[in-house]
Amino acid sequence: LTPPAAVALATLTVLSLTRKRKVECQLYWCDTDERMKRVLQRAQTALGPGLAYSPAWWLSYGWVNLGWFMVKSKLLSRGARLQRQELTAPDGGLLSIDWTDDDATRALPADAPVMIVLHTVTGSGRESWHFTREMGRMGWRSCVFNRVGNGMPLKTARFNIMGDVEDTKMQVAAVQAKYPNAFLAMAGLSAGSGHLVNYLGKESARSPVGAGLSLCPAYDIEKAFVSLADRFPVVNRVIVRAMKAAWLEGNEDLLQQKDPEAFKACQNAETMFQMFGAAAPFSGFKDFSSYCVENNPMNFYMNIACPTLLLNALDDPVCLPENIPMELAPSTPNCSLLVTRTGSHIAYADGGLGQGQWMAQLAVAFADAARAEAGAT
Repeated sequence: LTPPAAVALATLTVLSLTRKRKVECQLYWCDTDERMKRVLQRAQTALGPGLAYSPAWWLSYGWVNLGWFMVKSKLLSRGARLQRQELTAPDGGLLSIDWTDDDATRALPADAPVMIVLHTVTGSGRESWHFTREMGRMGWRSCVFNRVGNGMPLKTARFNIMGDVEDTKMQVAAVQAKYPNAFLAMAGLSAGSGHLVNYLGKESARSPVGAGLSLCPAYDIEKAFVSLADRFPVVNRVIVRAMKAAWLEGNEDLLQQKDPEAFKACQNAETMFQMFGAAAPFSGFKDFSSYCVENNPMNFYMNIACPTLLLNALDDPVCLPENIPMELAPSTPNCSLLVTRTGSHIAYADGGLGQGQWMAQLAVAFADAARAEAGAT
């Protein structure tokens, strides 16, 4: 190729890759909830009509979006700039908060708003860097609440796959002590989205959190993962392997001494659904049914007191579309639901090369809107 032809070909390639495709989406909320209506109007002013997700055309295919997200998040995590704050629960369990510690965040004033992130089922601050890395530039301080056993050794024979609300209350108090004048928002990713609903629902008006974002929730955990292994066996195997690595490996003696039968059941679990049931005794419950009474988000969403946005994609291979209760938001004050045709599972890559994270932009737009609404009332 001649130089002009090469430049023309490169230009056409870039234009082709970066061409955006507007994704169909539906936004639901309760018609009688005037506060939510105003919050959503403000958020749409910042992010666009309908809060629409418009990725580059090649990212509008769910598995491509998810595959690129997995590669990108792995690479980005290597450059995570975090500062860890450790906390000890009353029973001796080890918790931590990973604070974003980049230049943009350090430049923020002490009263800058704080985005609290509840990570994925086996995540951590480092693995959530794909979501938090741009927060400082958007004016938000961010931190990730690490659950017992996630990225840290177990000190007691207690862990909760969904997350423990009492632990989260302690972590929220630590954030308030550090930044007493900051507006607080909370975003839950995947499994963290369910725990967000449990926390906000159980604490209700007692919680100091002013905005919630439940990103890619599975909703009813008694039913959500029953068919996952049959429909997406590879996805199921990857998640179960990660769950066992997070809580079983290195903690064998401690867990066996506490409950040898439950430990063996966890070892033998082959599906995500089985792992939830097998691990229930290590959360202080007799079985999965009693575990769900206190940990199923569907028991608590109706008590949420702050504006909360739930996000789901119809091509999500983990939190399956048939589990989305479309009637939830229209019948529940303080809850709104955004359903996009694509976006996969917490992927939502943005930008011509998929370098950005649209969920983070959505979270900030919604949280900024809720913050503005709180300041106006």
